[in-house]
Amino acid sequence: MKYLIDHSKRIIHRTPFAGDQCEFHTTPITKREGTHDQLYLQKLIDKELYEVCSYCKGSIR
Repeated sequence: MKYLIDHSKRIIHRTPFAGDQCEFHTTPITKREGTHDQLYLQKLIDKELYEVCSYCKGSIR
């Protein structure tokens, strides 16, 4: 699954479920990143204190 990382707000979105309620569209494109890398996502959560979006959340693993 692909994930969208919002580096401005430190939020991780599940791309297939992200919508207007997630408000990732308010973040500049230069502050967004897409990835499939599960280890990278877990590092962001554990060490960088990123959170999974409450609107499109699900298991990262």
